[in-house]
Amino acid sequence: MKRLTISIFLVSLMLAPIAAQQPPSGSAFDWDRVVQPESERPLRWPVDVAAASNNELAVADAYEPRLVIVAWQSAEWTQVREIPLDGAPYAVAHDGNRYAVSLRKGAGLVAVEGDRHQLRRIPLPDGFMPGALAGVPGGGFLVYDLASGDVLKIDDSGSAAGRWPVDGPVTGLAAAPSGGFFATVAQRAEILLYGADGRELQRLNVPGEAPVPAWPTGIALEPGGNLLVVDRHGARLLKMDVGGRLEGRGSRMGWVPGLLRFPAGLALLPDGRLAVADQGNGRVQLFRPIARDQTP
Repeated sequence: MKRLTISIFLVSLMLAPIAAQQPPSGSAFDWDRVVQPESERPLRWPVDVAAASNNELAVADAYEPRLVIVAWQSAEWTQVREIPLDGAPYAVAHDGNRYAVSLRKGAGLVAVEGDRHQLRRIPLPDGFMPGALAGVPGGGFLVYDLASGDVLKIDDSGSAAGRWPVDGPVTGLAAAPSGGFFATVAQRAEILLYGADGRELQRLNVPGEAPVPAWPTGIALEPGGNLLVVDRHGARLLKMDVGGRLEGRGSRMGWVPGLLRFPAGLALLPDGRLAVADQGNGRVQLFRPIARDQTP
């Protein structure tokens, strides 16, 4: 009986990677690949990821701390630059022109600019402690202040262009086409929508998977209007419409390719793929959306 139990366990381990790559019933995402370039210093604790294009990602690694730039070259993801940071990163975003990285413990906000990825400090109000970030289409960033609970808008020149109080604490931000923004509040498993004037317009509940409540740590907005959310506690990707209806989900807890452990952030690539900072597994993973008529 003991031999039979061991044999079943070994077979299950052999089949796990294969099963992980198959989208579960009702899935809105299909696994694409792992992004973990060969390096003497591989990713250890990725806290967020941002996409400059379909072929370039920036990964904020809090273990070192550093920003790792990876690019799709010769049919594989390759590390092209490693940028040391003055403090542990909290989040990274791209606004179409440059990256920005928020640093923990009041270490500030830095822009990463040009082909050589040079660092430039972005001035912030006194006492500002940057947290969640989002790029604003056309240039600029939204930055959450962990100290005051406000969201600050920074324009393309690096100047403050607006500041609004938010019912946080906020764990993820995404710019809305209207000029407002979406914010995830993990403690309440909510998504808040704010207008361009900073007025709260809507609250959506992020569904958990009993008995574990959802813990949304990142959000992105598809061109068609759907919301893409990463649930850290449930190790899931969720697709929701702007009314809060669940359109589909993807992944679950695990360590093999296609599964996640404590995902921390996400980024939407121009081609529709989703990059996820798979923190617990020390890697980034890419997922492809499944069209509605292809979803099982």
